[in-house]
Amino acid sequence: MARRTLHAGSQRIEGMGLNLLSEDELYDIHLATMDVLWNTGVKIESDEALHIMEDNGCVVDWESKICKIPEYIVDNAINLTPSTMRCCGREEEYDYIAGGNRTGFLNFGEAVKIIDPYTKELRKGTREDVANITRFVDSMDQVVCYERALSPSEANPHTRDVHNVEIFLNNTKKHGFIGLAKPINVRAACKMGAVVAGGKEAFRMRPLFSTTTDPISPLTHTKDACDSLIEACKWGLPSKVNPISLPGGTSCVNIASTMINVNAEILSMFVLGQLCDPGHSLVYGSSTGIMDLKTGLASFGCPELALMSAATAKLAQFYGFPSWVGGG
Repeated sequence: MARRTLHAGSQRIEGMGLNLLSEDELYDIHLATMDVLWNTGVKIESDEALHIMEDNGCVVDWESKICKIPEYIVDNAINLTPSTMRCCGREEEYDYIAGGNRTGFLNFGEAVKIIDPYTKELRKGTREDVANITRFVDSMDQVVCYERALSPSEANPHTRDVHNVEIFLNNTKKHGFIGLAKPINVRAACKMGAVVAGGKEAFRMRPLFSTTTDPISPLTHTKDACDSLIEACKWGLPSKVNPISLPGGTSCVNIASTMINVNAEILSMFVLGQLCDPGHSLVYGSSTGIMDLKTGLASFGCPELALMSAATAKLAQFYGFPSWVGGG
């Protein structure tokens, strides 16, 4: 039987929650986002994605690659996106149902170095390290899914994500979130998944992992991210859209404005996904920290990350999307 975790929020007897935004404030962010998507637009660096958007009613400036999205198209994408996502494991008992205000936990990634558990040396990760961590996560009942935790340094940088999928498939029965950087890598990973699942159609019905298609703040979708999402839609592969805006750096310094930026980046990618495959499983994500204005470094252990993660979860609930946020 699939797992369903506890509800979050002070309105429930059990669980945890931080209700950061009122319904009126959520609606204000929504309205401001609609204004940004239509009057400012987003930059889309993929010609294939721009053709899809333009053919379905968006306004495209081909010189600047700015795409302006009417509100009715955004509303249609919101309505088409499923409110829950079954994170399919190798067997049904490892499935996790994401959605609503139920809260589950998973590990974070992707680290490029590891502290050796025996020598305490800080070094690059290896395939063996990735496999060991994957089995460790697999053994933890509190962790509902696996995210690629570490980069295998022996592999070619352009195909490390595919190696991560192979290691994942061989070492856990849980669902995996594994960012695949290029459409050719999405295709290669899905072919491996189809072999394990028992065929392409079986994999489409029960995809064993999901991918990530992250925007570049502010308001930019790269060619690889767009083309990877298009390829994922062909395979029925769920995708998480996960901006990492940095207030004071790549977005406005105040939190509300940053949330508008984050929301616009996610919803514009949701539009592309739903135009490619209506009803496609998409996850509303964010790992938004801040830019430390003293050092210029990105900070993800900051109090603001907790606030923006809570705001992200509330926005996802406002729309009825499953969500994923960084924990710092």
